[in-house]
Amino acid sequence: MSYLTEKQITENFLNGQLELYKIKFAEIGDNKYLKVMNNLNMDIEFIRKSDDVIKKLSKENKKLKNKNFL
Repeated sequence: MSYLTEKQITENFLNGQLELYKIKFAEIGDNKYLKVMNNLNMDIEFIRKSDDVIKKLSKENKKLKNKNFL
């Protein structure tokens, strides 16, 4: 599987879990769900930030390769 596919599958899974915990929290109101939801949000944000860094490094790498071949 490609990086983008795996990233999207992981992000979709985490977002799905977050939605399930939101529903449970709305039904039950137990604060333990808030902690899990916060952790899921942090994980999703980490994936997004990591993806931004990977894209930036990939562009820089491409520029360097093109510069060395000119």
